[in-house]
Amino acid sequence: MTRLSLRPWLLAPALWALSLATSAPAAALPRGELPPPSGWQGILGEPGSGTAREPTGAVDRRALSVPPARLPRTADDDKALADLETIFARYRRAAAVAADTLAVVTVVEAERGRGKLQKQLDAEIAAHKAKALQLREAAIARYDGFLKQNPSDPSWTPEILFRLAELHFEADNERFQRAESDYEKALLAFEDRKEKKKSDVPPEPPKVDYSKSVALLHDLNARFPTYVHADAALYLMAILRFEEERFDESRQTMLALVCEGRYGVPGPDGSGVVPARNFRAGDYNGCNPRKPGSKYVAETWLRIGEIHYDLDEMRPALEAYTEAARDTQGPYFDEATIRIAWTLYLQRDFPGAAARLDEYVRLAESMKAAGDDSAMALRDDAIRYIAKCYIEDDWDLDGNPDPAVGFARLERDYKARGGEKHVPEIYAALGDLYAFQTDFKLAIKIWDSALARWPTAAAAPLLQKKILDAQVALGDKTGARTARDALANNYLRGTPWFYANEADTEAIDAAMKLVEEALVASAVERHAYAQSLRAAGDPRAEEEYKKAAAAYAAYLLRYPDTPSSYQYRYDYAESLYYSGQYLEAAREYITVRDSNTAASRQVDAAEGVVFSLEAYVEDEQKAGKLTLPDMPKQDAVKPPFDPKPIPEALVALQSAYDKLVAIKPDAKAAGSLAFKSGAISQRYMHWDEAETRFTRVIDDYCGENVAINAGFSIIDGKVIRGDLKAAQEWTEKLLQKGCGDAEQSEKFAGDLKTLGNAVRFQEANQLFEAGEFEAAADRYTALVDQAPKDPNADRALNNAAVAYEKIGRFGSASKTYERIYKQYPDSEFADDALLRSGLNHVRFFEFDDAVASYLVLAQDERYKASEHRLLALKNAADLLDNLQQYKKSSDLFVRYAAQTTDPKEAADASFRAASVLGKTDDHKAAETAFAAFLAKFGADPTQAAKSVEAHLRMGEARAARGDRKGAETAYRECVALYTARGLQAASDAADFPSEAQFLLSEYSLSDLLDFKLTGTGKKFADSAKVLFDKVVAASKSYDSVFPYRRIEWVLAAMFRRGYAFEVTAIKIREAPVPRELKEYSEPWFAYKDIVETEAGKFEAKAIQLYEETIKRGKEYGVASEWTKKALERMNIYKPDQYPLLHDASVDLQVEDRRR
Repeated sequence: MTRLSLRPWLLAPALWALSLATSAPAAALPRGELPPPSGWQGILGEPGSGTAREPTGAVDRRALSVPPARLPRTADDDKALADLETIFARYRRAAAVAADTLAVVTVVEAERGRGKLQKQLDAEIAAHKAKALQLREAAIARYDGFLKQNPSDPSWTPEILFRLAELHFEADNERFQRAESDYEKALLAFEDRKEKKKSDVPPEPPKVDYSKSVALLHDLNARFPTYVHADAALYLMAILRFEEERFDESRQTMLALVCEGRYGVPGPDGSGVVPARNFRAGDYNGCNPRKPGSKYVAETWLRIGEIHYDLDEMRPALEAYTEAARDTQGPYFDEATIRIAWTLYLQRDFPGAAARLDEYVRLAESMKAAGDDSAMALRDDAIRYIAKCYIEDDWDLDGNPDPAVGFARLERDYKARGGEKHVPEIYAALGDLYAFQTDFKLAIKIWDSALARWPTAAAAPLLQKKILDAQVALGDKTGARTARDALANNYLRGTPWFYANEADTEAIDAAMKLVEEALVASAVERHAYAQSLRAAGDPRAEEEYKKAAAAYAAYLLRYPDTPSSYQYRYDYAESLYYSGQYLEAAREYITVRDSNTAASRQVDAAEGVVFSLEAYVEDEQKAGKLTLPDMPKQDAVKPPFDPKPIPEALVALQSAYDKLVAIKPDAKAAGSLAFKSGAISQRYMHWDEAETRFTRVIDDYCGENVAINAGFSIIDGKVIRGDLKAAQEWTEKLLQKGCGDAEQSEKFAGDLKTLGNAVRFQEANQLFEAGEFEAAADRYTALVDQAPKDPNADRALNNAAVAYEKIGRFGSASKTYERIYKQYPDSEFADDALLRSGLNHVRFFEFDDAVASYLVLAQDERYKASEHRLLALKNAADLLDNLQQYKKSSDLFVRYAAQTTDPKEAADASFRAASVLGKTDDHKAAETAFAAFLAKFGADPTQAAKSVEAHLRMGEARAARGDRKGAETAYRECVALYTARGLQAASDAADFPSEAQFLLSEYSLSDLLDFKLTGTGKKFADSAKVLFDKVVAASKSYDSVFPYRRIEWVLAAMFRRGYAFEVTAIKIREAPVPRELKEYSEPWFAYKDIVETEAGKFEAKAIQLYEETIKRGKEYGVASEWTKKALERMNIYKPDQYPLLHDASVDLQVEDRRR
């Protein structure tokens, strides 16, 4: 059971607290005047008219009657009307701007004045507090001096002691408040500290210390017991001890006040306290207060009881509350009564508790009748606890259920007391308890009995509603329908219940609301059912909508002007619309749209009128009753081009378009609706009227593409009628206006529109939409500086940044974006601001700052749901790669791969992570990263090219570590995987096996280069065979590069193959001559000729390959290191045919050195 707090402790000194609160009203533009109601008008017989409806289903076609013929307008009439419309439009715009300006200025000036006043008042309050502190200290000093000179003056000493105690209390209390404020700050700082040690402990809360005041009051009580305010001094001492949480001392001090002779005042040190456990029944009976007639007696007993109650000492609490209740005329009698009741309830004395609770309810009602509502706050709780007592089944506490329990016991005690107002409420509360236990049938029985016995009781409608809810819970549709009918009919104006309670306005209001709900419940249920059928595509929905419409009509006939009828009339129109009764729906929508009682559904209703009439026109077209002409185009229509009559339905639809645009001119579709309105006139060749409407579209919605359509329609009208000059003028006018939206503004169109609806930023939006981006940006930032806590502050900063970007001030844009995510980190624009800030930093080559922005977006938990989070992570990884922070870049790519849901992106990032590591000296890490890529994505057919490349890069990493065997294995795996995956030759993917095969060939060439011909005779022959085998192996290996058809590697292999032959020729020439051949002898020369002949063959092959390399390079337009080296080699063999070209970079270098 909830324990309610007591009234504030009555302190002897008076305490004041000054609190100043300021609130800034949200700036809002005044609602513009709407045009006078037009279109459909209500007719007799419709719901709410108070008259009988015409025959069911009849539609009054007068709503669409042919308008009377208009007198022909003259040219002067047209000019006068155009002038009037121009003046009115200018006046309306000026009035709107003036009202907007006045509202903004008023708010700004009010805020400024309020802030100035706040500072002034704060200064004055601080000065007053300081002065009060000085005066109090001076008073304490004066009183201390007095007591030293007059320690025992019977007239003044007790008074000075009491006053001094008050002053010390005030000083100690202020000191405690300051300490508590410091403690709260220290606690917040401790909780906000990010790095804490286990040994760190939170700050200790301060403890209040009123020992000086207690000592003074104790001295006063001991030495001057007859002091006129001795009772107040004792009461104050008890309160101070309570505040110090010295509860036993506080309790006994109070007992010394109200029970003199039995309990003494505890000493200042707490001595002399009698423990509560020594309490015996009757200890508090017959007590006499220290001061007869003291005003503190009843409240003191109440506080004594509360201390016992809080410590679960129910017996002494009950006696204390009983003593407090002896003062039946005192201000605490009601509190003592309810506490006695609750204490008895907790002691399970249910008869006693019920009696006391009933007494409290009657007391609260009598106090209210006398004009005191203070006891009414707990009246309803008391009634519920009476019911709780009666639901208990063991009142005699013998452990067995009583013969009469619950409803039977309640009938026994209250059946004859039906004339008392609260008795039916007790029955209702008991029924509630049984309903809470899901015993709905017993609850209904109790409520039915109460209604039968007291049909005109104030609570009768509520009981009937409870019966209805219980029937619904039981699933008894028949019972629920009966209960709803009873609720809807038994409590209306004119019924016996209404006359019996017409003086009780609260009961009448509550009943009328229940009755209204019952009436509308049927309509709402059918409406909801129809909606569910329509959502499921069930054709029965239309019939259900018809039934819902009929139910709404019945409700509105009885309650046409209730606060809810506005919404239900809208629902009525909705039901008519979805049941295909479009004209009737349009009529009801118009009633809601043009209502002067509410406006929450005005826009929806205006749209409903449009939808209804559009649907009606569509049905008429399908039925062949209406033909809608196409928009006139040149060569598609034939003269004459005179205006044609517009069908009545389309006139009504045109009016609906105009009304909707007037009600919500800033609606997203307002421009399109205005265009449709003009199109109706254009279709029937009302050229002047159409041009006026299209011109308004161009003027009001130039930023939308619909303005272009309006311009073309005007031009079409001019061309069709042969007015080419006017067509040309309009063409130039449209070119100057530049209507339509630009691609770069599409992303922010929605945000700008939303911001345009915010009153505070309307002027800034107008500047932005007018293309004055610098002025708009300055205004946005100024508004944020003035009102940083405004709900639209982050939106304004975002728009300001966009405006800066549009005028190329990317530095200002970056700073503005930084303000968004730093000052408004929870803003919906914060993540986009971080992203855009990073992009702008990149524009100025501030790569470190860009990385910082991207990493905040990618790593901060606040942006974990951002759609830009992965992009930021990827961008940061890219930039770190460019900044040569390869390890960190690789880590970010790994994270990106793990987080993205796009398999291709994951594969690309994983591969990129390995590639970045390949730029470092940590070749082992690079190899591991490529291996990880292959393990995860190697089997993915879409990643075949990267898988092939991964083997190549693994081979390079192994080669860099000197692991030739591992490198060769990886290169062969690269070639094999390329073949296995069926990748195409001459493709980019063929680069990787080309390079791998080339690198394998380089190992073969390396073996050749390292080999040296040695020995003589047979050993020399064997050595020569090995040499030839190696050159053949290298040549074949390089030949294997050619099938991949990658010209760069083909040229490389061709050159290196030639180089292998050239080296072989050199090795042959350098081979040792047999020692048995004398130098320069004929055999010696013969041997040398043979060697030269053989070497020449290899050399000729090399020359052929070098020339082929040069030729193919020129043929394919490729100049590489291999073509350059081939040229250098051929310059040695054929310098005239292959002269070396000057290196431009070398020439420039020489030239620079000369300067």
